[in-house]
Amino acid sequence: MLETSPIDPAEFSAAVLRETARLGVRLPKLQVLAETGSTNQVAWELAQAGAQPGTIVIALQQSAGRGQWGRQWSSPLGGLYLSRYFAPQLLPEDGAQLTLAAAWGLGQTLRDRGVPVALKWPNDLVVRGRKWGGLLTETRLVGGKIARAVTGLGLNWANPVPETGINATELFPALAFPERLHDQPDQPDQLVDRQVVDRLDPLGLLDHWADRSSDSFNVSDGSHPLNGAGALANQANQLNTPPLLPPTDFPAEGGPPIRSLAELAALVIAGLDRGDRQLQTGGIESFLADYLELLETCGRSVQVGDRTGIAVGITPRGELRVKFSDQLAAELHLPPGAVRLGYARSPQSPDPPSPDSGEVTDCLKNP
Repeated sequence: MLETSPIDPAEFSAAVLRETARLGVRLPKLQVLAETGSTNQVAWELAQAGAQPGTIVIALQQSAGRGQWGRQWSSPLGGLYLSRYFAPQLLPEDGAQLTLAAAWGLGQTLRDRGVPVALKWPNDLVVRGRKWGGLLTETRLVGGKIARAVTGLGLNWANPVPETGINATELFPALAFPERLHDQPDQPDQLVDRQVVDRLDPLGLLDHWADRSSDSFNVSDGSHPLNGAGALANQANQLNTPPLLPPTDFPAEGGPPIRSLAELAALVIAGLDRGDRQLQTGGIESFLADYLELLETCGRSVQVGDRTGIAVGITPRGELRVKFSDQLAAELHLPPGAVRLGYARSPQSPDPPSPDSGEVTDCLKNP
């Protein structure tokens, strides 16, 4: 497995703040850690200490990341591990709406940027049927209502992924190492042996927009240069560091829709904020139809005991709607965790059924 060089949390924090400012998002607090057990746990600790809703925690790697159903979330350097603390006021039975809102906000924001992301019930982000990331929402009750919540998220960027996963190199092929680093015929030393690259960098983590002649990109947050970004990018070109910080010499057009882990973090923050605000102001009904348009689970075969049905949508409380052709029950509503839905295993796998395919014509209807 590739060795990945560490990055300065302060530098990464400045890059994220710069990117969120470009998106018009203001954060009450952003804490970036080189490593922690769980960003959700840190977010809870900050909330207990009086942090404002909207506080964000990011770790460059985790040692005890948490997934759904108590599973551990692998969190090596190169992925995005982020948690957001917020203060909803929901009845406990509506708690699943927090994850629905977060997933919808993320999905819409990434789609707006041109990323072909879809949602897999109940809490995953997928591309071409393969897992790109997942959400975990934890809540605390006060006075019979959900008064505090933390949504944690893990997204693959330059970290290794299993066969059923996908990372940025496959999402955005332009991030893969090209046959030449620069289109400069007077620099023959920049030519790359494809076999060497494939052997040393099987995940295609290398960033070919780095300025190899400088140790600084001279990017600025408006007050002072952020030193060291160029050095990190040079390390990327030396086969050991993925593109975590945004390059300043990236072409304005023709590149991937997301250029770096810092930019991805900013988009995620904007998406989580978008979902939270929409749920608070309009309720679940204000975005449920749009959520269902992103739901790749619609149209999939679902095995429930000895019966096989078709997923046709979700209820406002996050239950999966499954229709059957037999006479025992025309439709069942399954809570999260009641059934497991798999993933595609290779890039050649066919795309999942579209929500507007013929067999799921009622997918956008509420029960």
